[in-house]
Amino acid sequence: MAKVYAPLMSIDASGTYANQLTYAKWKGIRYVRNHVIPMNPRTANQVLIRDAFTDAVSQWHQEDQTTKDAWKAAALAAGRPLSAFNLYVGKFVSWVKVNTTNPPSPFLPTSTP
Repeated sequence: MAKVYAPLMSIDASGTYANQLTYAKWKGIRYVRNHVIPMNPRTANQVLIRDAFTDAVSQWHQEDQTTKDAWKAAALAAGRPLSAFNLYVGKFVSWVKVNTTNPPSPFLPTSTP
């Protein structure tokens, strides 16, 4: 990726130009990269993980406040910048990888896959 200043003779540019170059901004830094079309093979494992993410978000919204507070405490104890939601989703997906089923609700940080 190349940093750009006044791209395309303007102050700011974003989007794809001629299906070749993509101009964008990340955290205030303007850059340009080759335009790529991502692959989407839709393998069984990929579909399983995508479905797990969807289910994790849905189940998070259904958890009670006590469960969410337990995840918040676990995220703080992890010692790195991580939200309770991010930790929950990560552990949820790990559970699904091992068990191929969703974890029971309430899903607590002490639950193991």
